[in-house]
Formats: sequence, C-alpha cells, structure tokens
Amino acid sequence: MLLNISIKNFGLMEQVKIDFQEGLNILTGETGTGKTIIIDALEIALGGRAHTEQIRSGAEKALVEAAFDPARNKFLEQLLGNQGIDLSEEDCLVLSREITRSGKNICRVNGQAVPLAFYKIIGKSMADLHVQHEQNSLLNQEKHRELLDHFGGTKLLELLGQVKSAYQSWSEARSRLEKLQRDAGDRTRRADTLRYQIEEIRHAKLTPGEEEELVREKKVLVNSEKISLLAGEAYRHLYDGNEGQASAMDLLARAAENLKSLVFYDSRAKNILVALESSLYQAEDAARDLAAYRDTVEYSPQRLEAVEERLNQIKILKKKYGDGIPAILQFLDSAGSELQNLLNLDEELTSSGRELSAAAAAYYRAAKELSSARKSAARLLEERVAVELDSLEMGRVVLSLEFTPIEEPSPAGLEQIEFLISPNRGEPLKPLTKIASGGELSRIMLALKTLLAQADDKPVLVFDEVDAGIGGRALQAVAEKLSQLGQQRQVICVTHSAQVAAHARAHHRILKEFDGERTVTRVELLDREQQVEELARMLGGKNVTDITRLHASQMLKNSVKI
Repeated sequence: MLLNISIKNFGLMEQVKIDFQEGLNILTGETGTGKTIIIDALEIALGGRAHTEQIRSGAEKALVEAAFDPARNKFLEQLLGNQGIDLSEEDCLVLSREITRSGKNICRVNGQAVPLAFYKIIGKSMADLHVQHEQNSLLNQEKHRELLDHFGGTKLLELLGQVKSAYQSWSEARSRLEKLQRDAGDRTRRADTLRYQIEEIRHAKLTPGEEEELVREKKVLVNSEKISLLAGEAYRHLYDGNEGQASAMDLLARAAENLKSLVFYDSRAKNILVALESSLYQAEDAARDLAAYRDTVEYSPQRLEAVEERLNQIKILKKKYGDGIPAILQFLDSAGSELQNLLNLDEELTSSGRELSAAAAAYYRAAKELSSARKSAARLLEERVAVELDSLEMGRVVLSLEFTPIEEPSPAGLEQIEFLISPNRGEPLKPLTKIASGGELSRIMLALKTLLAQADDKPVLVFDEVDAGIGGRALQAVAEKLSQLGQQRQVICVTHSAQVAAHARAHHRILKEFDGERTVTRVELLDREQQVEELARMLGGKNVTDITRLHASQMLKNSVKI
C-alpha cells in the first residue's frame, strides 16, 4: 500500500506530505485547490511524464517522493535484487523523482539512482492510476485490445509476447530475403568483375619475395660493368699482384714461412702461425670465390628489359589490389571467397525462403493461439462486466467485444478489437466510441478497472473524479463500488461528490490559502466532526445549514467502511 507522498515545490505546493491509510482514501476540496495536482505528483512519482512547468514558481527544482509498503512482493524483491537494491529495514519502498529547470530528471529507488525505464517498471507494479484523460482511452479503439490483453492476465500477455517475438523473427527473415533478392540483381555484374580480377592476379603467378629479388637483380644488371671492374681489381690485389707488387696471398705465404722458422726457436709463436695459416687458407678460398663471382657478372640488356617489365607488371597490380605482393595475394583469397558466395546465392536464396516460410508459420501458430485465448478472455470479460455494470446501475447496458481481422499481420496479432455497446437490451450494438455518454464512460471504466485490478493484483488504485457526470442512484452505486474496492485494495480517489466522500476510511481536505506573500496549498486529515462539515459544504456549497450538516451526518452513518 501507499504509506505517504511528499511533495516539494510542485505546482502550488511548497511542501506537502499526505499519510494514507488502508481502504478508501478520499481527497476533496474546492475547485482549483490542487486536488488534481496531488494526483499529477503521484503519477510522476510512479514514472509518468514530467514537465518543467510543474516546478513551483521561483524554485529551481521539484521533488516528489512516494513511500510504499511492498507487502512481501516476491516479484518486486527479485527486480530490486537484480539492481542491487535492498528494501529498508522496515521493508519500505521509497520512489523519489527530482525535476530540474534544466529538464534533467533524477530517479531514485530507496535512495539509489536508477534509469527512468527501470523506475517506471517499479512504479507500474505498485499502483494503477485512472486519471481524467485516461477515460478517453475508451474512445480510442486502439486501446481496446490492450485492455482485453491485460484482463486476460499473465497467460494472455505471455502469448502476446510470443506473437511479438515471432513477428520480429518473421520480419527479420523477410528483410534478409529481400536483401538477397536485391543483391541477385547485381550478382552477375559483380561476379564478372571478380572473375576478371582473379584471372589477372593468377595469370601474373606472383610469389612472395619476388619483387625484392627483382629489385636486387635490376640493381646488379644496371651496374654490371662497375661490379665486374671492382671484382677484377679485388682479385688482382688478392691473388695476382699489381704492377710488380706482390699479391696478398704471396705476402701471407712469406709471413707464414718466417713464422715457421720462428717457432723452431720459440714455440710460443705457434698459435700465431696457426692463425696466419688459417687466414692464408681463407684468403685462398676468397680468391677462388671472387674469380667465380667475376665470371658470372655479365651485362644483359634483354634480361634487364625482362626484369623491368616484370616490376612494372607488379606495380600495376599493386595500384589495383594492394601495396605489395602479400596484399595482392590476400585480395585474391578474398575475391575468391566473395565469388564463391555469389555463386552460392541461389542456394542461399532457397534457404532464406525456407526460413521465411518457417517464421511465417510460427507467427501464425502463435497468433492463432493468441486469438483463441483472447476470445475466451473476451467472453469472460463480457460476463464479468455485465455483473459490474449491473452493480453500477447500468444493468440494461450490454457491452460486447467485436473481433475484426486485420489486412496485414502485426506484432499485436491478427485482429483489431472494439468495444460495442447497446444502451438498452434489444437495441443493436454500436461502437462505444460513438454513443456512450460521459457518465457511462466513467462507469464502464470503473467496471473495467475493478476487473483489471483483480487480474493485475496491484495494491493501489487511484481515481481522479471517476464520478464526473454522474448523479442520483448511479452516483450512489459508484460510491458503493469504490467502497467495495477499498475492502480489497487501497483506493485513493479525488471527488466532488459527497456520496463518494462519505465512504472514506480516510478523508483529506485540500485547502488553498494566501500566506501574505503567495498562494500555498495544504492538506489536512479530517476527523469525524470536520468530515461532517466538509460533506455539508459539498452538499450545500456556501450555504451550510443545520439541515445539510444533519444530511452529511446521516450519510456517514449509512456508509460502509472497512
């Protein structure tokens, strides 16, 4: 149940706190005192739309805070636990909403900031509001299906969820197939392009490292004369000698002979001799290799031309397909895979078509099951609404639900649903949206809310002037219905009717006063004597007499309270 609501700098309310009780809580007051503002504040505390215009003039922010006794709600405890929020030691759930001039909203659950979407889920699970503008939902045919689904309860809503999921799968499968069909139009052109590219690269027969080797070979061919000259000169210095000078080999050999004689006298020079002889052998090998290398160096204009042509071919491929042979070969692999995918498109189209058919079949199965469940729920709703309307002095009225197949399947199923009404038995059914009066709409909505409250099992029901446009026996029936609801749920109701107010378990009066500087709103809980005075005011207006007080007192005695 709702324990209390605290309102700060909201509308005309500077700071107001209202403590609620079990059963029927009534809010009354003169027109313009701010009764509806309290409902607006509660709606915002539960996650409704907030506007900066609702902030009290002169204040930078408004704060509304609602405290609930969750009554060991397992669903709520699990929901809060998933967000790491614990109920307080007193098992109290506090929802607070701060509205700032900048438009920023801060939502907190038990002091912990949470996203607005999560906050709304918590708020909707705690209370059901029937505000004045909601009555117009009966005039909106699109809302009729939603009302039936909620009456159907958890099972029907689960079926609706399955239909929505099946529709989503069907829609995605249809989009995939349509894309494949669009792609098929470009497939031939793209496949031809890929074939040309693949053939061009394969014909080149590129190998990794080839470009670097060609660049090296070109450098040798371009400089072959200089290379041959340098190699020959080095060979002469090493092996032949030059212009009467001994070669390096001759000098090393002489040095070795000298060291052999030296070792005869001093064995310590033996290591030096070994190193020198090793150098001599290495020089001899180097001379032989150098001679062979010199003989291989040959200037070949034909080979140079071939190398340059191959490098130019690689350059052209690099401009088209990558910055090097590895990148070109990688492009070749990618193009081959894409071509294969294009060649497999026919098979993919067939597979996608099968998936679409399966998704459509799954949707229709789920939608037909939903339709069947809705029709069963509609029959039950018609029966129970008839009972409720009879208790609201509308026993002559017949309410029926009409199912109309829709042309295109939708996430909500295969039918549109509309409430039809016959104001008097025997008269033809006509759309509720066209013939119901304001008073009839109020009572029909009250009947539906009563039934939906039973289906939803929400602990708090809030009504804003549900008795508008009703009088006489019908008004008395509405008052008694609200009283009966108060025996099952906590009910909070704004009313201008003394008949309704007389059934209050807790009666709050809203007052608007001028404190010398500005207008403020305050709320007071009435005792028995004050309640008589308030009912007398509601009955007689400004002219409160002993007769109206007596009438008010008698109404209180005759009312039924928990």
